[in-house]
Amino acid sequence: MIRSAVQRVSRRQGEVERAVHGKVTTVYVILALSSAILLGLWKFGIGQFRGRISTYSVVLVSASSAAVVYLLLGFTTSGLAFDRWDAYRGLIGGAFNVAGTILVLKAFERGKLGVVTGVASASTLVPLTYSVLAGEPVSRLAACGIVVILAGLLTFYVPNMKAAAGASNSKAAIVMAAAAALSWGVAIVVIDIGSRVSVTGTMFISQLPQIAFTLIMVVVVTDSLRGLTGLPLAAIAGAGLALALGNVAFFTAANEGNIGVVSVIGSLSPIVVALLALAILGEQMVRSERLALLIVLAGTCLVVS
Repeated sequence: MIRSAVQRVSRRQGEVERAVHGKVTTVYVILALSSAILLGLWKFGIGQFRGRISTYSVVLVSASSAAVVYLLLGFTTSGLAFDRWDAYRGLIGGAFNVAGTILVLKAFERGKLGVVTGVASASTLVPLTYSVLAGEPVSRLAACGIVVILAGLLTFYVPNMKAAAGASNSKAAIVMAAAAALSWGVAIVVIDIGSRVSVTGTMFISQLPQIAFTLIMVVVVTDSLRGLTGLPLAAIAGAGLALALGNVAFFTAANEGNIGVVSVIGSLSPIVVALLALAILGEQMVRSERLALLIVLAGTCLVVS
């Protein structure tokens, strides 16, 4: 009788633990998906002005807008704090971020938005590798979902690399996007390690290298602010808002769950960019891109379940 009672209590505890785990998993997956959408909006927002507005002024406005949002979020939620070690990592991560952003903007000038963003999404491989090496647990179903998502992303951009000479997808664009992916991936890992005390505080610090570097470049490079008025200025500032909210969602999810899983889900932003490019700029999705969309959605369902 006592054994039966103990077994019932044990089963009940197991059910409660599974329910709590399921709730936590659902929360961080939703945050990661929200991050993918917001970061897709940011990439489209800064990429649509390729060649028309200086790369440095685009990064400056976007980073400044994001920094203001981090401060406001931190103050309103009472979550703004500046830990010495977190700030140090935020500065390092910010330096890698500015390198990645400038590289991807240069790549945008030489290739299609969807293709460049697809290549740059390989940044997820860096935190995914870190997650595996750190021994963070991943369920079998989530692991299958990750593989399916990565397969979908490969289907999305690999065929476009075979464009004929003189086409809009040059090898230079792909190389730059790959270098941006590496820079962004390192930045994700460094900032994630340094966002334990305050996400908004660390993210604000991470914007400072971008603001400082691009401010200098805007002063040095002639005509850097040309075209940065009216609608473009508002659009880029809005992209900075999306960047800030997307990063807060991303690193909050990473602190709640597995950085590798969160990074893979966050890498869905190329699909968002492609859909926006289709709707606003008229960049058509080829058959492989439509197939990739279905594969990625299937993989996402596996991770979420």
